[in-house]
Amino acid sequence: MGFSLAWAATAAKGFPGPRVNDEHSYLLGAETFAKGRLTNPPHPMARYFETFHVLQHPTYTSKYPPANALVIAAGWAVSGRPIVGVWLSFAFMGVACYWMFRAWLGNRWGLAVGVANTVWIGLSEAMSYWGTSYWGGALAAGAGALVMGALYRIVQRQAKASAGVALGVGLLLLANTRPFEGLLLALPAAFALLGWWRRTIRVNRGEVLRVAVPLTVIMAVGFAAMGTYNSAVTGSWRKMPYSAYQEARDPIPVFLWQQAAPMPTATNVSFEKFVTWEDSVYRSSRTPAGRFSYVRRVVRDYFGHLVPEAALFPLVLLPWTLRKRWTRFAIGVIVLSCVGMGLTTWFQIHYGAPMLGLALVVYGECLRKMARLRLGTQPVGAALSAAALLFWMLAGAMSFIQTTPRSSSYWSASGDWPTQRQLIADTLTRTAPRSLAIVRYGPNHKYASEWVYNAADIDAAPMVWARDFGDAGNAPLLAYFKSRAVWIVDVNGESGPFRVTRYSPP
Repeated sequence: MGFSLAWAATAAKGFPGPRVNDEHSYLLGAETFAKGRLTNPPHPMARYFETFHVLQHPTYTSKYPPANALVIAAGWAVSGRPIVGVWLSFAFMGVACYWMFRAWLGNRWGLAVGVANTVWIGLSEAMSYWGTSYWGGALAAGAGALVMGALYRIVQRQAKASAGVALGVGLLLLANTRPFEGLLLALPAAFALLGWWRRTIRVNRGEVLRVAVPLTVIMAVGFAAMGTYNSAVTGSWRKMPYSAYQEARDPIPVFLWQQAAPMPTATNVSFEKFVTWEDSVYRSSRTPAGRFSYVRRVVRDYFGHLVPEAALFPLVLLPWTLRKRWTRFAIGVIVLSCVGMGLTTWFQIHYGAPMLGLALVVYGECLRKMARLRLGTQPVGAALSAAALLFWMLAGAMSFIQTTPRSSSYWSASGDWPTQRQLIADTLTRTAPRSLAIVRYGPNHKYASEWVYNAADIDAAPMVWARDFGDAGNAPLLAYFKSRAVWIVDVNGESGPFRVTRYSPP
């Protein structure tokens, strides 16, 4: 079901390609894995290919943790299209959330909340980018659901060895998708698991071993793999690619208590504009007004989009659900996650993906409590709960029906330049199968609309995109790619026209 909904939502948006800088980086990582490599050697002309969120030295690859790229690579290898990997991650999220909800809410309510959630996230304009773009949060949401579903079964003494496996896999996926937000989820889970271990080890050592052995093996193998990957990319098993990129290209700290590093040596105007914007966000986020704006975004953009407004009325019964220990635990973890995310500079909806399952469990408890309401002798609660679920799914369906390629916020947020970029690439490679496009930005170009992204194997790619350093500065690049047809692409704004001419250096 999740796979089909993600496909339908992508089709409704016109199968858009990568539009956000982060997506290009994830695709670079996915292509690298699909080719059977952990990373790529640094390119001798790396100066011309410098771009956002891509590590150029000591190796050439994405700065992001590898799990999302690995799933995209799997879909790419199987089908020939990277977007299939995104649909697979969305399907995984739906299955993992249902598995968690079954434990926390029971079979009937777990199924109801799981189906409604998949329909809503899969089809709603605000959330469907989790299943239609390359930077969505579906994999991290599924990982969080695995952790919490396994934790509930273990502590409630319903565990089999499979719960230890699920817990280990979920923790590793969190560490390799959203490491910080995953840690905020993993810490309270670890304390709950420790309490269970201390209570159980004295009376049933076999039960503890049934969970601990697969969990330990999976975590050991996973951390060894993470160290191997880090060592291949950065040269140190302890240094993640993200950290290496921050040191080399991004002076803006992630956490509020960190100080900004000295500005790196500017290599191009786009990086200057990008770092200047980041610096303005950094300074604003450390003011009271900036923190208030951050909290408002978390409430409005994250919690405001988990369930549509028309279906929120069961939350009036939230105080009555607090009698249940697990509901209090879920709310506590959500509060901890929100406080922790409030200590960072940046926020996007998918940053909160790991706590999706817990938030919906709280909502599901309210639904279940409402279903028991009676008005005198009349059982009205079941109809109200059914109405909430119906509104939840209908809101997603209506959003899908109203979505067109041009009306979707994801499609139209940054103009039509990604489509034009792909069209230019296709046209030039038909004209000359091995082409080099040197991008020359005009004064109206916005840094976020970045054209210079390349394949994992740059030299073998039909199309290579490079930055313009002037006629004299471009000479080494032209000498290196002397067998390619060379073009100048003038970009001044996001809507074009984009002028393409043969490059004729003096």
